[in-house]
Amino acid sequence: MLIVSKDGRGDYTGIQDAVDALPESGGQILVRAGEYREKIVVHKDNVLLAGDDRNRTVIAWNGCAKDLYADGTEKGTFLSPTLTTTGHSVTVENLTIRNDAGDGRIVGQAVAVHAAGDRGIWRNCILAAHQDTLFCGPVRLPNVKEALGCRTGSAEQVFRVEDGHLSRSRQYFEHCMIRGDVDFIFGPYRCWFEECTLFMNRRGGWYTAANTHEAQPFGFVFHRCVLTGECEPGAGFLGRPWRKHAATIFLECDMDEHVAPEGFSDWDSERVVTARCGEWRTTGARADQRNRHPAQKRLKDSEAEEITIERVLGGTDGWTPDRQMPAMEQKDPV
Repeated sequence: MLIVSKDGRGDYTGIQDAVDALPESGGQILVRAGEYREKIVVHKDNVLLAGDDRNRTVIAWNGCAKDLYADGTEKGTFLSPTLTTTGHSVTVENLTIRNDAGDGRIVGQAVAVHAAGDRGIWRNCILAAHQDTLFCGPVRLPNVKEALGCRTGSAEQVFRVEDGHLSRSRQYFEHCMIRGDVDFIFGPYRCWFEECTLFMNRRGGWYTAANTHEAQPFGFVFHRCVLTGECEPGAGFLGRPWRKHAATIFLECDMDEHVAPEGFSDWDSERVVTARCGEWRTTGARADQRNRHPAQKRLKDSEAEEITIERVLGGTDGWTPDRQMPAMEQKDPV
């Protein structure tokens, strides 16, 4: 196991240096408390990246869509992430990952995490930004190679995010806080969110913007999550379809007054809410679904019970998050 510590008492003082030093077979990295201002790419498979404490171990960067190339053109969303994972079977624990570029009305999209590999696990993390906090999707070519270089890893690569029926596309989030505004959880991947908190910033917007391929039976599934925020009451919509076949389901989630009574909303006349978006057994101030978008699904018990982690994430290899890398082996401070 490699130790990263800002005070020089570990193996490395920078996280990317430790990732690059791992063998190709992967390994474990423990990050001691502190704020690490780095743009990180975890490009190897079978990696465990863990912090001492999610409130005291912070990775922060300020990349944004309005950053410029030398010719004056904007770099766009997919060069902005603070942390990108392109390897398979990457587990991230006990960290805050933050993009602090600022308000999207000024800087555009500014992603905290780009989860691009398959079989990703995120436990007890804080992912914080403004517009477009968490992107769960493939490596987008060609411009993203500027940020990744030789670190493209095992992730699938596409020229357009909506291309292809993705096969290596699963991410699992547990006990995480995800904070942002305006489509702040977005992408085409199959993702399960277990007992997470989704926090809408003051600006408001949409908690999700799924881009699910038509052939994928599942997109984003939120189970026993809490939806809250600091926006005006009713200013946080459950989601809007980034593409036509967006699939987003909320199961047994608690939604307070910050959530819009309408639930989901259409993006435009082409990208509209369908029965692939829905809820089951919602609790809290927005439990009453009488004012929801008329096209969204009100799942029956029998339908909801068919939506399990095994069905959403199992794939052809039968993967589930409890059968991956063991928890970090604790090591005394050096």
